[in-house]
Amino acid sequence: MMVGATVSASAGVMNSLLGKLSTLLDKEYTKHKNVEKDVMFLQRELPSMEAVLQKHAMQDELDVQLKAWVSELRELAYDIEDSIDAFMVRIEHYSDESAGIKGFMSKKIHKLKKLCCHHKFSAVFLELKERVVEANERRRRYEVDGSTSGTTTTLYSGLDELVGIKGPRDCIIKLLTYEADSGPSRQQLKVVSIVGCGGLGKTTLANQVYKEINGQFDCKAFVSMSQKPDMRKILMDLLSQILGNGSPMCFDEQRLIDKLREFLKDKRYLIVIDDIWSTSAWEIVKSAFPDNNLRSRIITTTRIMDVAKSCSANLQEYVYTIKPLNHQDSSKLFVKKIFPSGCGVPQHLKEVSNAILKKCGGLPLAILIIAGLLASKYDRKDEWEAVHNSIGSELGKNHTLEGFRRILMLSFYDLPHDLKTCFLYLSIFPEDDLIVRKQLVWKWVAEGFIRKVRGKRPDQVAESYFYDLINRNMIQAVGVQYKGNIYGCRVHDLVLDLIRSLSAQINFVIAIDDKGYESSPRKIRRLSLQASNLEDQEMQKLVSNQSHIRSLIMFRAFKKAPDLFKFHALRILDLSECNCLEDHHITCIVNMFQLRYLSLPCRITELPEQTGNLQHLEVLNIRRCMIKTLPEPIVKLGKLMCLHVKSGVKLPDEIGRMQALQELESISIPCNSVRLIEEIGRLTRLRRLTVETTSTTEKMGDQEVRFREMLVSSLTELGRNGLESLCISYPHGQNFILDSLFGSGCSLPKFHELDIKNYLCWVPRWITMLSSLVHLCLSMYDIDEEDMRVLNGISTLLFLHLELRNPPEERLVIGCDGLRHLNELHVFCQHSTMPLTFAPGAMPELHRLRLEFGARETLRMYGDFDFGIEHLSGLRDIRVDINYYSGGTDMDAEAVAAKDAITTASIIHPNRPLHDVRMHVTMMFTLKEAAQSVGLQSATKELNLGTDFQRTFVQIEDLDNPEVLRKLQQLLSPESSTRNQIEVTVI
Repeated sequence: MMVGATVSASAGVMNSLLGKLSTLLDKEYTKHKNVEKDVMFLQRELPSMEAVLQKHAMQDELDVQLKAWVSELRELAYDIEDSIDAFMVRIEHYSDESAGIKGFMSKKIHKLKKLCCHHKFSAVFLELKERVVEANERRRRYEVDGSTSGTTTTLYSGLDELVGIKGPRDCIIKLLTYEADSGPSRQQLKVVSIVGCGGLGKTTLANQVYKEINGQFDCKAFVSMSQKPDMRKILMDLLSQILGNGSPMCFDEQRLIDKLREFLKDKRYLIVIDDIWSTSAWEIVKSAFPDNNLRSRIITTTRIMDVAKSCSANLQEYVYTIKPLNHQDSSKLFVKKIFPSGCGVPQHLKEVSNAILKKCGGLPLAILIIAGLLASKYDRKDEWEAVHNSIGSELGKNHTLEGFRRILMLSFYDLPHDLKTCFLYLSIFPEDDLIVRKQLVWKWVAEGFIRKVRGKRPDQVAESYFYDLINRNMIQAVGVQYKGNIYGCRVHDLVLDLIRSLSAQINFVIAIDDKGYESSPRKIRRLSLQASNLEDQEMQKLVSNQSHIRSLIMFRAFKKAPDLFKFHALRILDLSECNCLEDHHITCIVNMFQLRYLSLPCRITELPEQTGNLQHLEVLNIRRCMIKTLPEPIVKLGKLMCLHVKSGVKLPDEIGRMQALQELESISIPCNSVRLIEEIGRLTRLRRLTVETTSTTEKMGDQEVRFREMLVSSLTELGRNGLESLCISYPHGQNFILDSLFGSGCSLPKFHELDIKNYLCWVPRWITMLSSLVHLCLSMYDIDEEDMRVLNGISTLLFLHLELRNPPEERLVIGCDGLRHLNELHVFCQHSTMPLTFAPGAMPELHRLRLEFGARETLRMYGDFDFGIEHLSGLRDIRVDINYYSGGTDMDAEAVAAKDAITTASIIHPNRPLHDVRMHVTMMFTLKEAAQSVGLQSATKELNLGTDFQRTFVQIEDLDNPEVLRKLQQLLSPESSTRNQIEVTVI
């Protein structure tokens, strides 16, 4: 780490602190003369403090004296905000009390209490003022620089193709598929190891190989390790991917290994184990993979040659050492990022660009980070030369970690001030963690990191910060969707090491993982608990006397819950993964008056009544909880913007009082009252809404009619006020409620996302009236040419998801006259036929295609599997799930033919799109006689198919014997070895 490197000491506190000082004066909190005087002093001093702190944040070297002074100011800023928050909460409490006080003596006593409060905090503010004066005297002169820089708001634009990857990819594939081996060795399990230093692109290379060849294997999985891997979690991830089953599995390591070996024993599999750091970790995971002589393959990546050799059984020919990019490929990658139009580097910048590339030493990650930095410098030679002069020469010499960090620090210091804070906050997440964009954005907002921008909501500004970090290559995009939207991100482990170090230096985030921690500061501000081996006593000691903690996030299910009673300063409390918590553990949250973000785990059954007193709460996520009813005082949460509950929860009738709500997921009818449905129409800021109904509404008679009328009325009001997204479901067979809404000419000017969960008999004709619609999900009983004409008429559509039940007699052709801008298409037919085919020129901007259909049904109805995939000129990625009913154990010829047809179409496609084709078998047989003769367990032995099907579904007929049912339940118990291999439906 560079000596003296620092970041803004005001990170994450100055934004909100300056605003709070103004609020103190504007709202007359400071009626006490001395309080007002001291607050005005702080208000004058803090902007100067912030300016000098931001200036020093641009310097990568600070002497010891200056560094100590910066640290002092940072802690002072935190303490000032904590004191202001405590003062405001106390005064607001007395103001609320005064409204209900009657009688002369009671009012006098209340006034005396309020005066005592002012006196108490007068002393606190005086002490803070003296600390500011003392700090100022130590540094007699502030060096103020008020310059600011903006932040880009563009969405992610990824590279169309990877540079320099084809040669290494083909080499790895050749090693994996080498046919020169003769005899038994050809069929044996083979492990190819990719080795090289961090930032060279080992994971990217392994991923490209995986995507290219995984269609040749029955089972596949891609998992990442870390320096201190949680082996149980990794084995669970492997089993989940291989089985295609996302359900949690409560097994220990050995049980998981046994289940993997049992399932893989007769399957040809492809496994990628990314980022292995030790031979011991490899030995554990290796034991899960049987050598079944079916030409299975494993790819590993590591930075350590000894580990690579161990993985490949010390066969040097199966160890691939990844090399830095040559100058030509480095230049291609560099230019593509900075000048995507293809115009190349301007002549006056060629010399300095070559010098920069030389210092990057062929490291793709370093090139991308520097390119992201230079992309904002346009073509100013002086700024390019400044960047060049700032990069150390270490990378060009020996690829040392120190040189790489220097490049990262250069890009970090170039970030706008607010973006630095948001970037540092990523150090709170575990290594290799998938960070969901929406959750991250709301955490940034809750922390107060987001400055106010006129005309934009805080979450919109935070979204722009996220995409700026993506475009600067500071974080890695995960799940790139239509229109450049991104589901989430990951932080490269080298980058995470850097920001962890920076965050610890300035006491911004303290993350406790399995690597442990040296020592914690006296006042922890943000705490992330990730260590699986953290003893309960050690954890309690760590969190004791930490009343200054602002964020507490627990990423592991600890055996014992932490004591939360002293956490009065918390802004963010995320316990969603801490399943040891029960109702009595969270009673103290009612005293966390600064809380902005609250997420609770699954075992919580009720919220305390006083939760409504958390007046600053902005996000409440109880989607995983077992809560059935929200307490009525919840409606007092006047700042709540996101309320996420699971289906079946009763909400308070007066929900219309929650005027700040932007997201409401979900409302269950008829668990709630007609009045609540009416109140929803009063939520003028609501942007996203999920509504669920149940079959019980059919038995409600006039009440059900009233529900429907009121829902239409409320949706009309929401549409006028800017509703953007609606997800709605209700029982099959009822008249479609939205027909009434849109049939009346309702206008939804900002409406862009519609998800209808129940099956329709036709595509609603009014859907073409939605002039801003970009995202549409429909489920159809039937679909015909007229329905396709309606869909073709939605010119704005970018994403279309169709679930089809009954196929038409003739195939429906999507031609070149509609859906011209569609980016992504999903067509799910389950065990029905795939009725769509694509004509030449169809959907030229389609990048992703997802299909699911029945093989035998499609072949019998239409005679082939020719869907015209080759006509989709923009296609980059295709995934197909092929379903098949079987009464025996033989592999289905139709399913294999379908797989071959899709694979061939992908191979001959000019774009060579990535393709993933999977087959799933559903076995239908009668267990009645089998159960009576040999028992249910023997009857299910047929489920262990020696085929390349991904997983098995079982439909059981004639189940009228209680003993058979009992045995079936036993078979599906968590202890059963087949529990996660089959999915059973009783018919």
